[in-house]
Amino acid sequence: MNAFLRAAFCFLLPVFLLTACSKDEYSGADVYSDVEKTMIEQDILIQKYIREHNLNMERDFSGLYFNIEAPGSDSAHMTLNSVPTVIYTRANLKDSVFDASFGSTNFDGRALKDHIIGWQIGLQKIGKGGRIFMIIPSPLAFGNIAVGNIIPANTVLVCDVELVDFK
Repeated sequence: MNAFLRAAFCFLLPVFLLTACSKDEYSGADVYSDVEKTMIEQDILIQKYIREHNLNMERDFSGLYFNIEAPGSDSAHMTLNSVPTVIYTRANLKDSVFDASFGSTNFDGRALKDHIIGWQIGLQKIGKGGRIFMIIPSPLAFGNIAVGNIIPANTVLVCDVELVDFK
C-alpha cells in the first residue's frame, strides 16, 4: 500500500467509525435520558428542601449536595479502597429516618468503592474524624432499586455521616 492510500485509510477509518455509532443507534440512549430527567426533577425537590430547612449546602458537579460540618484531619483522607468506619443516619426528604448506625460500623469491612456513589464522593471530602451532611439524588444512591422494605426505589437520601476512622 502506498503512502497516500495508507494516509487516506488512517484518516477515513476513524471518521467512518465515529459516524457509524450515532446516539440514536445506541441501545442505552433511553437510560441516559431517564437518569438526566430524574436528576433534574430531584434537583428541584432538593433545592426546595434546602430552602425550607434554611440549609447552607454546596453542590458537587455530580449533583451531590453537601455541607462539611467538621473537616476532620488534613493528613488522613480516604481513597476508594479504604474501609470506612462511620456513624450515620439516613433519611428521606420528608425527614423520615430509614436507618441509623447507632454507634460506629464498618459495614462488615466493605471498601468505600462498594458503597453508594454519593458516599464515595462525599466521604472523600472529609478527613478522619470529619462530619458531612449530604443530600444524595437517587442516581447517586440506590437508583430505581428498592432496598428491601427500608428504602423505596428512586429515593433522595439525606445522610449525616461522621467518619470515625478508616483502614
